[in-house]
Parts: sequence; structure tokens; C-alpha cells
Amino acid sequence: MRHAPVVILAVLATACLGPRPWWEKELAAWEGASVSELMDAWGPPNRTVTGDDGQPVLVYDSTVAMDRRQDIMVDPDKALGRDAPDQGRDFIQDLDCSMYFEIENEVVAATRYEGAGCQVVSRKNSGR
Repeated sequence: MRHAPVVILAVLATACLGPRPWWEKELAAWEGASVSELMDAWGPPNRTVTGDDGQPVLVYDSTVAMDRRQDIMVDPDKALGRDAPDQGRDFIQDLDCSMYFEIENEVVAATRYEGAGCQVVSRKNSGR
């Protein structure tokens, strides 16, 4: 059992590397962009807050409506019933996302998000 700690460590490392949302890479591509480039693509932010370091943080919000029935239809393990789906059940779920662009010297220094269903504007010619 001398290898048990190595196996446990490998399992824990793999658990931390789960799938990441596609928009993380798209959002990170904005790091290094000028504020004018960001605002040309995204428009004015929904709000501006002050970061811990006193620098401005531009915040963009998005909401995506997701239809849970699509999850049911694509699951091949679920048997289709003869009855119609329960019409009283709420299949539509709103996913809210806030995207933060930390600004330093008129350049996006860092990005982050909170929530799910982020609608990210792709950066053109980012060189990444």
C-alpha cells in the first residue's frame, strides 16, 4: 500500500481539472486589450465598481434562458413515455452571469466571471 498516497493525489488532481466552460478562454482573451477596444466591442458596461486595489472594474451582465427539455431529449438512457410531458413543470431556467474586467492604465489587466451561461463577445485579432 505504499502507492496509495500517490493514487489519492492523482485522483484529487484530476477532480480539480474538471471541464471548464468555453467562455473562460474567450473572456481571458480580453486581457491586454485597451478599454476603448473593449467598449467598442461590448458597448458601455452595465456598471463600474472599484476593485480592492482602487482600480476600476467594468461589469457586464448577461442572462440566458435554458430549456431543460433539451437535456431530457438528449439523454439516451431515459425511456420515452406515452404521456405528454408535464405542462405544469417549469422547464425554462434563467442563467445569470456577471463578467468583470479589471482595468489598469486603461488596459484590461484581468478578467473573471460569476454565474453560468455567460454571453462573451469574442475578441478579434487577440493574438491568442
